[in-house]
Amino acid sequence: MLRASPSNGHTAGTEEEHYEHPLQPVGIYGWRKRCLYAFVLFLMVLTTLNLALIIWILRVLNFSVHGMGKLRITEKGLRLEGEAEFLDSLYTNRVQSMQDKPLYIDSSKDIILRARDGKKNMSSTLLVGDKKLEAQCEEFEIKDKKGQTRFKVGNKGITMEMDEVYYTGSSRVTFNSSVETPNIRGPRAEPLKIEAPSTSIYMYAKDEIRITAPAGDMAINSLKEIHIRSKDSISLDSSKLFIKNLKVSTSPASGQQIVYQLCMCSTGLLFLADADKQCQGTKEICS
Repeated sequence: MLRASPSNGHTAGTEEEHYEHPLQPVGIYGWRKRCLYAFVLFLMVLTTLNLALIIWILRVLNFSVHGMGKLRITEKGLRLEGEAEFLDSLYTNRVQSMQDKPLYIDSSKDIILRARDGKKNMSSTLLVGDKKLEAQCEEFEIKDKKGQTRFKVGNKGITMEMDEVYYTGSSRVTFNSSVETPNIRGPRAEPLKIEAPSTSIYMYAKDEIRITAPAGDMAINSLKEIHIRSKDSISLDSSKLFIKNLKVSTSPASGQQIVYQLCMCSTGLLFLADADKQCQGTKEICS
C-alpha cells in the first residue's frame, strides 16, 4: 500500500503511473485458432464435394424442369419414352402407349391383372401364365369396334352373336350341352357330319327345321328309331321318293287285322284309305 507524502506531490503521481495494469488482448490465439481454421477448411471441401456430386447426379439422370431422363411430367400425367421396370406395385387408372407405337408388358413369370369392387374385394382376375390364359369373373364378353357383343360367357351359358362362325381346324368340335344357332353349314367341298356316338340327337325349332344338301347326298342313320314329330305338317319335297326294306304282310282270309292303303294327294299330302277301295281324297283331306 502506497502512502502519498503531503510535502512532495510529484513523487506520488509517478508511483501511481508505474503500477497501472497492462491491457488484455481480444481474440482466439494458439491451437484454438488453428483448429477453427482447419474445421472451416474441412466444411468448404465437403460443401464443394456435395455440390459436385449433385451436379453429376443431375447430369447422369438428365434432370430438367420437364422431368427426369425419359420420364416427362405433363398436364395429363407422366410420360415415359422408353422401357420401365417396376420392382413393386403400380397403382394407376390408365396406361397408354405412345402414338403409333405398341405397348409391351413383359414379365419373367406370370402377369396378373386384378379388379376390385367398391368394398375393395377382388371381383375379376386375368392371368397370363406359362402356356395358359385364365380369367376369373362373373361374365366374360368380347365386343367388336362398334361395341356390339360377339362372344359372351356367363352363368346362363355361351352366346355368340355373329352371322357365321367358321371353324377351319382338322379336328372335331364336341359340345357336351345344347347348341342354339340359326344355321349349321359345312365347309366347302367337304361333308358336314353331326354325330352322337353313344347318345341321341335332338333338334328343336320354334317355327321350322330345314335340312338341305344342294350339292350332294344326305344320310340320316340311327341304330334304333328315328322320330319326326310336328304339330302342323311334315314336307318331303323330291322328284323321287323311295321307302325301302318295308315288311310284306300275307294275312289269311279270315284275318281280323285292319289294313289300309297309303294314298297321296296332288299337293304331296299322304293319307290312308281302305284297302278294298280306291284312293279318293276330298278337299278337306288334301287342303
